[in-house]
Amino acid sequence: CHVPPEILDNIVLYLLAGCRSFSSVAAFALATHQFRQIALRRYYACLHVRSARHWVRMCRVLGVYIWVSSLEASTTCFQYKMDGLSRFTSLRALELDFSGDGLSTQGSRAALLFKNMIANLAQLKLTHLPRIDPGLLSLIASRFSSLSALELSCTERLDDQCCWLCLEESTTCTIHSPIPDAFPTVEALATRFGRAMKPLTRLEVLFLGVFLSDADALARHIERCAAIYIASPKTGFYAAPPFGPDKCAACSLEHAVATRERERVAKAFILEAVPSLRSVGFSSWFPDGQAQQPKELL
Repeated sequence: CHVPPEILDNIVLYLLAGCRSFSSVAAFALATHQFRQIALRRYYACLHVRSARHWVRMCRVLGVYIWVSSLEASTTCFQYKMDGLSRFTSLRALELDFSGDGLSTQGSRAALLFKNMIANLAQLKLTHLPRIDPGLLSLIASRFSSLSALELSCTERLDDQCCWLCLEESTTCTIHSPIPDAFPTVEALATRFGRAMKPLTRLEVLFLGVFLSDADALARHIERCAAIYIASPKTGFYAAPPFGPDKCAACSLEHAVATRERERVAKAFILEAVPSLRSVGFSSWFPDGQAQQPKELL
């Protein structure tokens, strides 16, 4: 009997919901040619590229260029066959990890990648960026004018999983707080960012992963708190892992109110520059409702 494609689609989606592995739909795909095509189309709809070698192998899969609607990868995966990006005609959502790039290579890497991509993306997410600046925003706006959601973030590059020394060192690898070194005021930052994004007339959701507190807020926090949680002379280990200014009573008292005001001002400026926006967000040490219970200094 003939089974409607819609039902087969739902069956494959159900099989993939539990575990997104091809083994989940392998038996289904072996049944008939129709079943196989539906299984492959649904399995490859979301492609997570794990390495440069994996990327080359994926480019050899017949049909992958029209099946993939969402692509996630590190920028270092595209060492070979970068021109293959332009062949993904159904691509609508893209997530790129820039952790393999530095301040000197981010711009050229982004320009080269975007040059080889189709222009009708709806969602773009760039993580572990060394910096967010008007140049990057202008490049995105000029290439992907149909975006409805844009997320850019630097703050994941801060390493708070090891020790205070690693946290301090990681602050040198990214411009996590562009005020006042890159921009003198929050108004200047928001004006430049808003102007760069004006061509994004369909943009509805925006997230910029930078802190709007002063750049030295984190530096002063590290100086103050790392001196308390000093390394043990016997073991060489810190008594506790590092934590951010949001968990510090002194930092919250000194910066929380002013930072939230800066975020409010920045949102207002950007919403005025890009009227289509419904939501604007920033990385923040002091989000509303979380600055009232900081960790007390010992």
